[in-house]
Amino acid sequence: SAVREAENGGDFIERARSELGINIRVVSAREEARLIYLGVRERVELAGGPHFITDIGGGSTEFVVADDSRAVLLESRKLGAARMTAKYIKSDPVDAKEIKNLLAHYALELGPLCAQIVALKPVKAIGTSGTLENLAAMSGGVSTKSEDGFCGVIVRARLKRVVAQLLESRTKDRARMKGLDSQRQDQIIAGALLVAELMERIDLKEIHITNSALREGILADYLEKHLPEHVIRRQVPDPRRRSVLDLARRCDWHQLHAEHVAKLALQLFDQLKGIHNLDAKARELIEYGAMLHDIGWHIAGNKHHKHSMYLVLNGDLKGFTEEETQVIANIARYHRKSDPTIKHESFAMLSNEARQVVRVGAALLRLADGLDRSHCRVITEMKCRVLRSGVDVRIEGKGDAELDIWGARRKMGLFAEVFERSISFEQTKR
Repeated sequence: SAVREAENGGDFIERARSELGINIRVVSAREEARLIYLGVRERVELAGGPHFITDIGGGSTEFVVADDSRAVLLESRKLGAARMTAKYIKSDPVDAKEIKNLLAHYALELGPLCAQIVALKPVKAIGTSGTLENLAAMSGGVSTKSEDGFCGVIVRARLKRVVAQLLESRTKDRARMKGLDSQRQDQIIAGALLVAELMERIDLKEIHITNSALREGILADYLEKHLPEHVIRRQVPDPRRRSVLDLARRCDWHQLHAEHVAKLALQLFDQLKGIHNLDAKARELIEYGAMLHDIGWHIAGNKHHKHSMYLVLNGDLKGFTEEETQVIANIARYHRKSDPTIKHESFAMLSNEARQVVRVGAALLRLADGLDRSHCRVITEMKCRVLRSGVDVRIEGKGDAELDIWGARRKMGLFAEVFERSISFEQTKR
């Protein structure tokens, strides 16, 4: 709240960035309320209907009505205890006129808002923040048991007695009050009057206190957004593979088909190593090209091979050199339609070694893609026998693979050109 509203808030953020290397994101008032809601939801049960949640900070006070699935009201008002104290309370003990002016301000700010809250019929009231925790402690409502996520309660009748005591007190008196933190001695009167006003207007008999709020909400929000990323980091420690999978997911890939085609392409690569003589690095790039060959469908089915190339080139793949990314993109691009040719700028710009990887990779990918034409992953294993003039491929499957074999036969042209051999497919009969 302070940084949001300060005239030099921007200067402060820039100075933190330049001197400390810290990038500060200042959340909006509504976002602050949303994060508080997430923090409360992480700790306490919000089932059974809408719950009223409030957090009294130093500069602002947040008001939320929500259940365990969504928030129906998210509001923030400039009613923080420190702000109200600085604006209205000047004397010690507090002057009656100052109290009158403060309550008039509360009435103006809370009237329409509390009417909205009442109309939503909350089944329970929950409070969070140091001010509310202090008031619970001062009124004897602290709980040592927190199995349900609550650490205390403010009961309306008890709060009235605390407020009466506070209004007659001086700062030195409040320093001796049980349950009141030393840093809140000056602002507790404004906070207590705000809570009393809320309980009166919404007709709350009690407010249950939890110590889970904005900080926990920030963590919950971060995990909700980044948990898939953290999970994949554990499952896929290799940063290059992880980057490829991330791009594939962002492009809504056909995962089962893509992974199966990559598996078949690698089977062909491994069993034909004696005639292509490519290394493990080339194998990796061919696998990734196979995994990403169809992501162009994310843009359109028509010319999706070209769209796949565009997405790979512009997908921010991490851990790859520029030429490695180009190789992956070209392999994906040439899984159908035109053969690799130096007439295409993207292929011509590659080194001779990289072009050979693309040619071999595209030739094998076309066959592998054809061998899953049905997208049913019928073919499970392949055994290649290399002859002087050709390659015989014996196929094992979990059903009739005739459609898939037909798909591969239609894509044999590039293989014959690159390997200078014919290739044949036959399913092993059981």
